[in-house]
Formats: sequence, C-alpha cells, structure tokens
Amino acid sequence: MKICLIGLNLTNLILAQVFAEKKIKVDIYLNKKIKKTKTKRTIAISSDNFDYLEFLIKSKIVSWKSKEIKIFTEGSKTQDVINFKKKREVFNLVLYSKLNEIFHKKIKKSKYIKLHYFDTSSFIIIKKIKNYDLVINTENRNFISNKFFTNKIKKNYKSCAYTFLINHKHKKNNIALQVFTKFGPLAFLPLSNTQTSIVFSYKGKKINSKKILNLFNKYNSFFSVTKISKIEDFSLSLEMLRNYTHKNILAFGELIHRIHPLAGQGFNMTIRDIKIISKIVDDRLSLGLPIDISVAEDFQNSTRHLNYLYGNAIDGIYEFFRLDNKINNSISNTVFNILNKNSVFKKYSNILSDKGLNL
Repeated sequence: MKICLIGLNLTNLILAQVFAEKKIKVDIYLNKKIKKTKTKRTIAISSDNFDYLEFLIKSKIVSWKSKEIKIFTEGSKTQDVINFKKKREVFNLVLYSKLNEIFHKKIKKSKYIKLHYFDTSSFIIIKKIKNYDLVINTENRNFISNKFFTNKIKKNYKSCAYTFLINHKHKKNNIALQVFTKFGPLAFLPLSNTQTSIVFSYKGKKINSKKILNLFNKYNSFFSVTKISKIEDFSLSLEMLRNYTHKNILAFGELIHRIHPLAGQGFNMTIRDIKIISKIVDDRLSLGLPIDISVAEDFQNSTRHLNYLYGNAIDGIYEFFRLDNKINNSISNTVFNILNKNSVFKKYSNILSDKGLNL
C-alpha cells in the first residue's frame, strides 16, 4: 500500500499519526520544512474529539477546560440569554501552535512517515502522486485543488474574523462567552485565569486594528485587560465541496467544508472525519481489502450529506442572529427564554456539539 498526504497543516499531521498507528507507511508532500508556527489562533475541541486526540498520541494534552457556554445579544450585554453546561467540559481550549507542535514531534519519531519537500503548486505534483494507491489532499490552494476541486457550494459572508489574545487580571475563567453584536459574533475563549482568546467576526469591509479594539472594548464587560497581542485576520465564507474524489485523490479537511467560526465547530468536523476514515481503513484491513480510492469513495458516501447538513445548520444560526439583531433581538428574547428552560433541547444541543451528526 502506498499512501500520500499533501499539505503542511495540522490535519495532515493527525492523519499521518492515524495511519502510522495502523503500521501503514505514509509520504507527506510539503512546500517547505515545518517551522514553529507563530499564530495565536485557538482551537475549541469537544470532549469526545479531545479524548480521541489523546488516544492517538498516547499521552495527555494540556488544555484549558470550558465548563459552560453563555450566549449574549446586542440587547442583553450583561445577562446571558441562554447557556449550555455539561458534567464534563463543553470545550477544551488549546492554541493551534501547541497542538501542531505536539503532533509534529510525534510523527518525527515514526518510522512509517516520510516527509518530501516539493512545490505542490506545480503541475509536476500529478506525476509524483500517480502511483500511489490513495492520495489525500488537504490544501485549499495548490495545483490539484485548483484543477480538480473547485466545484463548491459557496457563500461569501463579506466578513473578516479578527483573532488575538488578551491578558487580564486574575479571575475564575472557565466559561466561554459569545456576544452576538450588531457588527457580528464576538467570542471569548478562556485559556487560563489570566488569558483569553478573542475571535471577532466583523461584518463588512476589512478594518484596521484600532477600530477592532475600539469595538472590542465597547462589548468587553467581562475582563480587566492588561495586554493585547498582535491581531490576525482572515476572510470568512461557507464552502462545501460537491465531490470529494478524483481518480486516486481524496479531498479532505477545510478543502471539503469550511464554515463560520461562531460555534467553534470547523476543526471538530475535521476530527470527526478523521475518525470516520480511520474506521473505514480498519474495516478494510480486517477483511484483507486494499487501502485505495475505494476508501475515499466510502468516506464520501458516509459523510458528504452529514457535513452539508451540519455546515448549513451553523450557517442557519449565523443568519438567525443577523436577522435578530436587525429587529432589536425581539425573536431571541422570546425563543431563548423558552429554550433556556428546556432540558431536552440543551441535552441534544450538547450531544450535537460534541459528536456532530455522526452519532
């Protein structure tokens, strides 16, 4: 069996570890050597997915556990309109750079994983991969993606997400907060009792750091800030790939589904996909079947409709709050007053957030 992964990203590092655990040799094609990433991006990982990542590396991953999520609206900045809590944590918060470093160190020690440095934007990549039984491409922009994986359902939110870290005075900090402002969702993701990650999805043209900080200060009634990191930004869109396969290639990760970050589910969807493809491979190995493009076809048949439904559900939440803000939260005030008292709604909301639709 010859398997190849294309792309320098956390998704491929985790996938490589999955295959190495099964004693399957994997080649990874990268544009450049892996360097320590400087991003301040924070990942919110559901408890079920977090358990899976710890199982893969056979050790504990240091994270900050959020016990509860509280939702606020433009018209209710001091009192949450709805909250979600579990016996276990709702989310495990960890810096992307830290998780990337953990898996990078893991695969460097594996005799089953080999790195190849090659320009994946070159058409020559097609020749490089033609003899592999299965190729998994997780890069959004390379020759393969631009040539074979462009047929997508797309929605441009005409928004930018601004992410940064704040240091603040010490306080008990185990609740994730989401404020649906008239400018877009503002998330507070706890990393410690003195540090919190901020994700502000601003609706409109890109604005400078000063304006973002002014808006942040307007809605921040939760923390006494002592320091703010450099602000990073990226554009927001909904993208759902219509077809995941081409010949011996499977599209994967953000290439097949990119969603709004308001619910913290983007990377959780990818981890669930990894678990599904892992099970497909296990089933085929147990039957003595080859690991080839049929794995990709089984994966697509198992997940595409669920990913589409889940992605559009997140989009529906975004559109609900966008409309609600236009009419002074007249819908949410009534609806959430009812839902906040409904234990069945909260129970299944927590399950969907943790496990997705792959129950």
